[in-house]
Amino acid sequence: MKRTLYSIALFAALITSPTSVFAQGNQQVRQAQDSYGVQQAQQDKSQYSVKNDVNLPQGNQVQNQNQVATQNQGESSQLQVATQQMQQLMDMSGVSEEVGRKAGSVAQQQIQAQTQIQGQLDKLESRSKYVKALIGPNYKAISNLKQQMQQNEVRIQQLQQLQTQLVNQTAQEQLQEAIQSLIEQNTALEQRLQAEESVGSLFGWLVRLFN
Repeated sequence: MKRTLYSIALFAALITSPTSVFAQGNQQVRQAQDSYGVQQAQQDKSQYSVKNDVNLPQGNQVQNQNQVATQNQGESSQLQVATQQMQQLMDMSGVSEEVGRKAGSVAQQQIQAQTQIQGQLDKLESRSKYVKALIGPNYKAISNLKQQMQQNEVRIQQLQQLQTQLVNQTAQEQLQEAIQSLIEQNTALEQRLQAEESVGSLFGWLVRLFN
């Protein structure tokens, strides 16, 4: 009788033991899967954060800001060149007294205008990108620079008229260089103003109404 009970107990143990082992194995597999899932989620979150940090800010805003910085270098260079050319016009040789006087007068006006142009450019440059994003660029400075560009056009025409009165080739070339420097300056200013006005802002439309 005792032997029979012992055999039954042993048989039951053999049957239930694999099931227990199998259940434990499944539990370990589930734990491993859960651990991998947590690690994978953390890795994906880390990659997502890095990706977002690299890509911000996005779109045309960065391109416009870079364009503004590039144009700032361009017009500053043109200002220096034009100022040097105007200073040389004030001491032109090989021309009549009348032509020399008129060329010197135009050059003097342009040199004074260069100071005003630089002042307006400084106002544009002093406005940070965060302020621009909120209220836009300095629209008053932009308006003043457009007026200066119109005055530049007037002085270009005056110098072109004087050029027709010159016979001396050296003087003609000197005057042509001065004219070309003003044309290039206006081109650089126009590109800078276009870049400034293309930067998006939240309340720029409202500020523009008062300028």
